[in-house]
Amino acid sequence: MKKPIRLSIQFLVLSLLAFAMIGTFVGSAVSSILVSKNNLEKNYLVENQYYAQKLAITTDSLFSNMMKSLTMESEEEEYITADSNEIYEEIKQTLESTTFFNSLLFVNSTGSIVASVPKRELEGTTLNSIGAREALKKKAPLISEPYVAVTGNLILLISVPVFDESGSYKGFIAGTIHLHDEKNSLTRVLGQHPKHENDSYVYVVDSKGNIIYHPDKNRINDSAKENKAVQQVLKGNNGSLEVINTQGISTLAGYASSASKWGIVSQTPKKAVIEPMIEMAKQVSFIAIPFMLFVFVLTFAMLKKIVNPIKTLALYAKQITLDPLVSVPRIPGWYFELKELKRAILKNVDFYEKKLTYVESESNLDPLTGYYNRRSLEKKISHLGMYSIVLFDIDRFKTVNDQFGHQVGDEVLTYMSELAKNETRESDLCFRIGGEEFLMVLPEMDLALAQTIAERIRKTAEAKISPTGKPITISIGIGNSLTTASDFSELFKVTDQALYKAKEEGRNRVVVASRLNNNKN
Repeated sequence: MKKPIRLSIQFLVLSLLAFAMIGTFVGSAVSSILVSKNNLEKNYLVENQYYAQKLAITTDSLFSNMMKSLTMESEEEEYITADSNEIYEEIKQTLESTTFFNSLLFVNSTGSIVASVPKRELEGTTLNSIGAREALKKKAPLISEPYVAVTGNLILLISVPVFDESGSYKGFIAGTIHLHDEKNSLTRVLGQHPKHENDSYVYVVDSKGNIIYHPDKNRINDSAKENKAVQQVLKGNNGSLEVINTQGISTLAGYASSASKWGIVSQTPKKAVIEPMIEMAKQVSFIAIPFMLFVFVLTFAMLKKIVNPIKTLALYAKQITLDPLVSVPRIPGWYFELKELKRAILKNVDFYEKKLTYVESESNLDPLTGYYNRRSLEKKISHLGMYSIVLFDIDRFKTVNDQFGHQVGDEVLTYMSELAKNETRESDLCFRIGGEEFLMVLPEMDLALAQTIAERIRKTAEAKISPTGKPITISIGIGNSLTTASDFSELFKVTDQALYKAKEEGRNRVVVASRLNNNKN
């Protein structure tokens, strides 16, 4: 068997001195690096938030201009005539004169496409997309939620209603943006802004947290709801925070919400701050070395006075676990911290002694009813002289659980235990020995008085409203250590037989046990 390693105080002193040197150096370096790191991260967070807010304004302006363009277009007379050729020429000219949309179309009030550019073959078909149904229903300018078209492309529909001079609804004119298309207007506008350095990028999410713009086109329509920055921007908040993106990379993100309830997130990988931190660490090293030498000398002088009282207290802490009567060591009056540590040790020793006593007591109690459990039964009755026992069981308790659930079942058990407890003396012992089976041990009480108490409990139970909303009944068996059986095991056995006889005879009754099983009510 290997001997335990024993460390001398001299070794500990030298180790502590070495630790002090290294610790001082590392502490100085780390503190400087952390300050630099925090400042750089704050700068990135502020920059990304500002950048996101700027792009939110730009995006809102883009969609505002789209709405204005469609609103002006909706006032043209061609849409009132419902002539598909005239409308086709009008929206074709509009599409060619703007870079806002990938396609334009006019849909009448029944949802039929009257004219479509560039795909004219859609004319005469019914437009049944999410955005179209929403436009027909609301009859108001709107920007739809992005939806997947039959082509698999993610579509954004911007629509404006068309009314004639009498105010009759004629349909709507709509422009679409194909979000997967690299030439869509959202990409052109956001792409005009230069990327941040260090692999920073910007993405846009819709009101449901789905990505509608991202430098990586494969990410379009992916859900980003798990991203904490996206969660904040969907609530309409502007700000910045550190997040782990969906690729598991820690980033510094700034976010801003737009008037269209979209969110813009600009983020920078945290690794962007590493290089400046390395340079800072080199500078700190040259500054910290002289200070480390000073700390080494000072620590060597102080350690002798510090270590000896600590060793004394450590030995005391070890010995007190073996001998509670060991003498308490004397700690120098100037050593405030060690005196407080000594006081804490003494206080904790006392606390755990009391805790051990409490845990031992709690292990003998049923947590639901507060009664003693079966584990403590033998110990509790071992010192008793003459006594009676009342063994009772809740009738049809399984039906309570099946009909009302286990929570109400627990409430019934608690209710019944409290009802029975109220009829006992302070010296009486109450046990929960099974699911719905209870035992009351009544010291120095004869069988007649025990039967009176049992009847009182039974009658109270059948008359009082329980947690089920109606009374419950109990079946009871009673016995006495003098007249029934002197041995507790025999007494319990015949009393249990009396309990089951009460159930067989119709429940809700008290049966007195006898050694010869000549039970009577």
